[in-house]
Amino acid sequence: MQQCRDMKQHEKGWRWAAGFLIVMLWLQVSLRVTEAANTSKQPEGQDIQAGVQPGVKPRKNIRRAKETVHLLTARGPDGKVVPTLNEQGIYIWWMYHNTRSIFKLEDNSTTLVVPKKGLYFVNLKMYYYIPTGHECKENLLLTTCIKQYHPSYLEWRDVVKGMDTMQCVDRWYQSVTLSQMVRLEKGTKLRVIINPVNYDFINGDGSTYFTVTLL
Repeated sequence: MQQCRDMKQHEKGWRWAAGFLIVMLWLQVSLRVTEAANTSKQPEGQDIQAGVQPGVKPRKNIRRAKETVHLLTARGPDGKVVPTLNEQGIYIWWMYHNTRSIFKLEDNSTTLVVPKKGLYFVNLKMYYYIPTGHECKENLLLTTCIKQYHPSYLEWRDVVKGMDTMQCVDRWYQSVTLSQMVRLEKGTKLRVIINPVNYDFINGDGSTYFTVTLL
């Protein structure tokens, strides 16, 4: 008798376990069907993004440059490069494709005037080339500096400067790049100063340029 009771209890336990498994399987299938139905209702071309509520667009980086000026080496009426060095090593620039630019050049195109107060990114690249039959007898010291001046200053100040050595070898190319983020006042003037000794070795095409961007 006791053995029969134990067998009946085991049968009840198995029935409960089997019933529980059937209910769990049914719930799992129902959830998958519901999820598939919700996914099929998504409009084409839209992905389901975790953590993004419906109707809320992800934030985008809206910061961009408001105005940029791109200066190349000065050119004459015929389009050819003209002598581009003023006294004291001040470089002369030619404003390139900036008919609507809010920047302007002054002082015989040696000075770029900042139009607004703000944060600027200045980027300068000077490209040098040693031709065959060069006249240099020793390595060149490439000193380059971007300077700024404002009426509130007592004198011109350095924005960024650099120094490098260039080998005096036939058909040798080398560039100097200066970049800096700087906060400038409206009306601030910018100039590029180089070593006059190196002027004859400057490559005056589009590889030499000065770019200023208002961020």
